[in-house]
Amino acid sequence: MNTAKFYLFKSDKNDEFYFHLKAGNGEIILRSEGYSAKHNCLNGIASVKNNSQEDDQYKRLTAKNGEYYFNLKAANGEVIGSSETYVSTQGRDGGIESVKRNSIIAEITDLTIDYHNNDGSEQHKEFEIIVNGRLKVVTAKKLSFLEVVKLAFSDVISNGRTIYTMTFKRGVGNRPEGSLVEGDEIRIKSGVIFNVSATDKS
Repeated sequence: MNTAKFYLFKSDKNDEFYFHLKAGNGEIILRSEGYSAKHNCLNGIASVKNNSQEDDQYKRLTAKNGEYYFNLKAANGEVIGSSETYVSTQGRDGGIESVKRNSIIAEITDLTIDYHNNDGSEQHKEFEIIVNGRLKVVTAKKLSFLEVVKLAFSDVISNGRTIYTMTFKRGVGNRPEGSLVEGDEIRIKSGVIFNVSATDKS
């Protein structure tokens, strides 16, 4: 059974340490700011556990695009984690309840230690990609066309009438940008940007 976890990792972009709190379904429900030292990042995780049960520590906010999100604050008022955006206040409140429920039981997976299992096989690193303007974190080194579509649209429609089109930028190697069609795969690194659209041909 999938369980909630804190994932601690070091960014390829700025060499700072971050954590993401993921629910059992793999969705990110809280993400940290960057820390210059790993022990500070671990302290941030401890602060989440200490403060997440107090409703007063959540600041409910509205983003520039009109969607809703929240920050979790420490006792000194410092922001220790921020949520994704939600299309409704009910969704935001559900996100807060998810943080309360999952942060207490979540164990820490430290992705900075090494990337190999005891048998010598490689563990998967986390990659931060952008899909339709939203940050997504994946561990696969390759994603199929359909897997990217599912990241873009949680309710993928397979009715023969809906056509998905996809372009990407900042890709790997000698193909930094282009388009993908059904059946294609693409290598993944942090920073790849995907734009996926759905069209009803009927």
